[in-house]
Amino acid sequence: MFPNNNRHVIRKLTGRTLKANRTRNWIVILAISLTTFLITSVFSIGMSYLKSYDLQQIRVMGTTAHAALTLATEEQVSKLHELAYIDMVGLQAAAEQVVIPEQWGNLALQLFWYDETEWEKHRRPALTHLVGEYPQEENEVMIASWLLERMGITDPKPGMEIELTTTSLNDKLLEETGRFTLSGYYTEYMNVRSGNQGIILVSKAYIDRKGISVEKSGSATVYYKKVKDIEEASARLRADLQLEEDGRQKVKTVPLYQSNDSNIGLMLGFAALISFIMLSGYLLIYNVLYISVSKDIRYYGLLKTIGTTPRQIRRIVMGQALLLSAIGIPIGIVVSTMISYVLVPMALGIYSVSSTGVAVSFSPWIYAGAIAFSLLTTWVSCIKPARLAGGISPIEAVRYTGATIKRKYRPGHSGGRLTAMAVRNIFRDRKRALLVFLSLFMGITTFMAVNTIQMSLDFDHFVESYIDYDFELHNSTANTLAGGERKPYLNEPLLEEIRGIPGVTDVRAVTSEPIEVTYDEAIFNKHIEAFAKEFDITAPTEEELEQYPGMFWSYAVGIDSRDVEEINQELDIPIDIAAFEQGKIALIAANRPELYELNSKISFRLESGKHSEIVLGGFLPRNYQFNRGSLAPNIYISAQAMAKLVDEPFIDHVNIQSEDELAEVILNELKDMANAIGGITVESKIEAEEGFASMKLMLYILGGGLSLILALIGILNFLNVMFTGVTVRRQELAIMESIGMTQRQLLKMLVFEGLGYAIISSVLVLTLGNLITYGVFKLFQSQADYAVFIYPAVPMVIALVSIFAVCLIIPAAAFKSFSKESVTQRLRSMEG
Repeated sequence: MFPNNNRHVIRKLTGRTLKANRTRNWIVILAISLTTFLITSVFSIGMSYLKSYDLQQIRVMGTTAHAALTLATEEQVSKLHELAYIDMVGLQAAAEQVVIPEQWGNLALQLFWYDETEWEKHRRPALTHLVGEYPQEENEVMIASWLLERMGITDPKPGMEIELTTTSLNDKLLEETGRFTLSGYYTEYMNVRSGNQGIILVSKAYIDRKGISVEKSGSATVYYKKVKDIEEASARLRADLQLEEDGRQKVKTVPLYQSNDSNIGLMLGFAALISFIMLSGYLLIYNVLYISVSKDIRYYGLLKTIGTTPRQIRRIVMGQALLLSAIGIPIGIVVSTMISYVLVPMALGIYSVSSTGVAVSFSPWIYAGAIAFSLLTTWVSCIKPARLAGGISPIEAVRYTGATIKRKYRPGHSGGRLTAMAVRNIFRDRKRALLVFLSLFMGITTFMAVNTIQMSLDFDHFVESYIDYDFELHNSTANTLAGGERKPYLNEPLLEEIRGIPGVTDVRAVTSEPIEVTYDEAIFNKHIEAFAKEFDITAPTEEELEQYPGMFWSYAVGIDSRDVEEINQELDIPIDIAAFEQGKIALIAANRPELYELNSKISFRLESGKHSEIVLGGFLPRNYQFNRGSLAPNIYISAQAMAKLVDEPFIDHVNIQSEDELAEVILNELKDMANAIGGITVESKIEAEEGFASMKLMLYILGGGLSLILALIGILNFLNVMFTGVTVRRQELAIMESIGMTQRQLLKMLVFEGLGYAIISSVLVLTLGNLITYGVFKLFQSQADYAVFIYPAVPMVIALVSIFAVCLIIPAAAFKSFSKESVTQRLRSMEG
């Protein structure tokens, strides 16, 4: 027997079957488009977040390099090029210090030179809005835009002249004034972390004339090749270069790579969201195809009678799904791409990665992933319907009604009641009923979860948890781990000026000084163990701490005694205020006070070499007023005690309270002061509230949009079930009408069915849905502890009313479309 190649015929049958189900096609295309749109959007937001986050970190650091070898010799640079795990090596050198005119404000500027690799590969990717070229001539300079503004140049143009006075790095008294030509300018973001410290770029010819070299005042920066642990690679580099532990040369890892921040939690969230979307899309696509096959089962039965094989029928069903995917998937991708420019920046605004620019990712992987997941969803959705069509025999197809009916004798008199008939009709195909319940349940539950989170974001609780003062002024150079030296931009004269602003009611300074704490095993052993466990590091041994005492360092933090008085109101055993002010006791900020022994004597040494010993007299909330530190716990002392230890304590930040009605005016005055001085950032409760409201709005738009789409999928599922259910049962309903059931009774029975769907879906939402919503809230609260659970009663009522309205209107509309034919016409359709 010779096989026949019927592929052309199968393709033709697939196309004609597709044309005969136009309404179904539109629903399937809509379902596939919605699924693709949501998957593409999630992929786009996820990949854009990662890209924008990395870009933000690189721009704030000002370099893509991983580490730097200070004062590198030519021999060492050559060796760096030879090391297999180093990909690129750049060179940089500090040339001279710039003398700052009074009108420029508080600035610290140096002339710097970069070689071609350092500029093109390490520095340029961290800059934006670059105009001009890197300096080539001896008198050319390149300057950041924010520095030009401080110089009073608001409209810079390459070729313009700028006068600079410079001094040698070694001899501050030797000044030289010259005129330089601006070769270009750019926007940088390093000043966000380094305050008023900046650089002006000069040419190779300039440093050659000045006798400047990398070995004298520069460094060689390196970019590692496919290295996962940057700190480990830097340690390896120290070993390969045989650097001494306390020598003049250091391998410094860029601060960005000193932490082990992970996006695993975020990625798991995106994975869960994609799975949720795929499940919702699967429910709709599967339901539409399953009901469509049920409706056309006679057609597939007739195809079998003329010799069509089960495999060929499955190919017809699968072919239709793939053809519809070829239409729906591109639509979803195109729509998602068009709105990504709005959707992605809005979403990333919630995660605070938009301050240095948002990178909207259009990676091919986004579209490849969206297409793959959408095709997978469609393919899985049509497996069961294809098997149903291919597996039924011609005889079974003639009598197929879409449900397997187990005939039972039901005693009693309720069998003829419309409500009982409606309930049995709902569950005659339990799988179909489950899909509808699940679709409606998922859409409404998502809607409720989004509303719960949105309503639980209460600004008053946010203020209570995180904002203690109306205004905070922070010294941008306070964090020496970020590089540079601390500058006293906040000082007592400025504090007096702030106190004089009308409406300011309270001003409190928080001071800090780095200290080396003397390690005592009896006092700090439990602290070390808890610290190592929390940050997943190996705890240093007592021998290591004795050999390298500098490891056990932290900060002495000076706070106002009024802060302690306020905390005392919440403590069972109050802190001795008098002893605290006199410097007899110190405090530790800890969430586990049991790790320490009260009345223990703590010794520490300041950078000046001065030693101090103080008694532990109490505890403060963790990270109280200060969120930096190291291996040792931060030691809190009174402002008076700090003044005795240090002549001019470094003011880390200033807390300010004010009258509410004058808050806007005070904010403007504080910003003017900060701009005039430089190196100071201003945070205010007013701006925090505006940002909070914006975050709530974005969350509501994004989450609300997702929940509405999922609810739409549920409604489409229900609409499809009711309309196709009535079509499949048209002969059954015609027989019931022929034996005396009125059209009014038929309508009531269908409405009761819709009411049944509404009641059961509502019960599921009010029980299991509420549990899921509360669980989602608790998960959210673990990340935002200021959130307070508020049950969304009004949205719940709106959602339930919507469910009932949809479930009552759709059956009536389905019956109206079906009742246009006479009973005779419907009965005759049973014959063919």
